[in-house]
Amino acid sequence: MANLALILVVFYLFPVLVPVLSSDFDPLLDVEQNYDRNITTTINPKCPQNECVNFTLVHVQQQGRTDVLHHLWTMENIPTFFYARTDINTELIIDWHKMLSGNNSQSISFSKEPQYFAAVLVLKFFMYDDLNDTGIIPKMNSYDTVSFSTKKMFWELKSSNYSGNRSASVAFRLVNYDGVDLDSSSNIEITLTAYGTRGRSPILPHLAFTENSTQIDFIFDRLETKESFTNARLAIELATVVSEPDSRFTLNVSQSLDDEYTPGVFKLMEVHSALNQHWIQWRPVCYTSTKRDIGDSTGVYQTGISNVTDEEIFDNSLLQWLSLDIDMSSLSMNGLNVSFGVEGDGFYKASNYTAWTMVTGHGSPIGDQFSVMVILVMAIGLGLPAVVLILGGVAIALRNHRNNKDDLLLSD
Repeated sequence: MANLALILVVFYLFPVLVPVLSSDFDPLLDVEQNYDRNITTTINPKCPQNECVNFTLVHVQQQGRTDVLHHLWTMENIPTFFYARTDINTELIIDWHKMLSGNNSQSISFSKEPQYFAAVLVLKFFMYDDLNDTGIIPKMNSYDTVSFSTKKMFWELKSSNYSGNRSASVAFRLVNYDGVDLDSSSNIEITLTAYGTRGRSPILPHLAFTENSTQIDFIFDRLETKESFTNARLAIELATVVSEPDSRFTLNVSQSLDDEYTPGVFKLMEVHSALNQHWIQWRPVCYTSTKRDIGDSTGVYQTGISNVTDEEIFDNSLLQWLSLDIDMSSLSMNGLNVSFGVEGDGFYKASNYTAWTMVTGHGSPIGDQFSVMVILVMAIGLGLPAVVLILGGVAIALRNHRNNKDDLLLSD
């Protein structure tokens, strides 16, 4: 009976022990020892005083033990979020005279050539009339779709927040489109946050971030929709480019282990480069109020990945400002569209608010893992039956032993 109890204990506890003993769980335990980077942030680094009033270039350095990640974020012409992995002591060099004179091609360089670089660009915002209530973006040449090129948008730096050398966050707000000011009650914001360690975002959907990543949060608040669009929805077009020889990207959909971090959402979307050195992650969910809870959320659809063939994207963009050994215009750019809202949610007008978050970074992202709390709950839930079996087996064994002893005494 004791052996049977032991077998049952192993049977019940094995599912609990597997995630604890797996290598995927280890990084969550030694973040402080192995994964920290020191973050320093500068806006318009070394720009002559009063000459960069209408220009914003954010430089974030994630300093590691053996390398540095240089992030360059700007909303000028096309919102572009670039990073380069370099050797230690590699400096960013900006020719501000050239940059501000309008002849800004190849005005940004590094003292040592980067080992790797990648960028994410926000190309367009869309508004479309979802006549069939599907949440699926119609063809771009459809009369039911209106596109807004980010090249015609002017943004201002709304806020910046630095938490020591552990994180850096900046928020940009759209001021006008094609020379026309945004309505005072309307708001479009993009917030970028870089971290120096691993963890999860404090805001839903609580995406996992690494010491090599940037979180990008989009907010569309009280936007005026086209009068003829009775079922208006919003969407964005994203693009990404890497320094890898093979610039192809793959979109993967993985099923989560549970919905502990993002209630009601079990899927994780991931785009990664051919060499798995650059990635983008998001949950297929967006939020329809500032509270960001499961009751104020709806789904997200995305298209497949396709080549971006518009050669004018590089014109007067951050990618053109960079002076690197690789000709940026020769690199292949890939893109996809993300649409906010799904069937039956009442469309954008139901809340006049949409918030969506993604994370992009270098190296390997963090996959879904059991948290310590979940493992403890599993241990208690699955371990109690095992304890009962053990105690029951011991009690039965003691009773049988006592009965056998009594029988021996009687026989004597």
